[in-house]
Amino acid sequence: MGPLTAISTAVAKIFSFSGRASRSEYWWYFLLYLVVFSICGFLDGAMIIAMVEQQGEAAFTSLGIFDFKTTVAALVLMPPMISLTVRRLHDAGFSGFWILIYLVPLGGFALLILHALPSSANTTAHGTPAARPKSDPSGKPVPVDAHKRAMQGYALLYDEDKRPSAETQAARKAEIAEYYRSQVLKSSPTP
Repeated sequence: MGPLTAISTAVAKIFSFSGRASRSEYWWYFLLYLVVFSICGFLDGAMIIAMVEQQGEAAFTSLGIFDFKTTVAALVLMPPMISLTVRRLHDAGFSGFWILIYLVPLGGFALLILHALPSSANTTAHGTPAARPKSDPSGKPVPVDAHKRAMQGYALLYDEDKRPSAETQAARKAEIAEYYRSQVLKSSPTP
């Protein structure tokens, strides 16, 4: 998953605490989170330094909590981060309640280790891993070759404006004729 897709998915699923989030989805959003907070922290530090130089220590009494850019960034970026953290824990095979480790001193470091773990290969109550082929409506696993055939069918949509060669057309006609002969005519009742 690329960075823009990961970030847009995290924001789109802001209130979704069920399901799974891949490592790439989590880490791309985490990188955005770190960059935005670093920039906001730098700007807040520069603002405080400028105010202290102008007004002295009295500058701190005039500041409110919403005068800091990091507060605004936290209000905007934290809700997707919380839901993304829960979904990433689900993907690694843990309960979403492990997020409460943040309340323990140095618990954030333990959670970073849990977020770095690979996706659980098992299907859980939170869904199947993204890399595994899904099952068909009857619940049977889809064979890999059927999955490939479906993807090849989608690829044909991109080639719809190209004219097939004479050999390709002849091969398709022969395939259809053979299918008709073996499946349709075989199953039709004879008078």
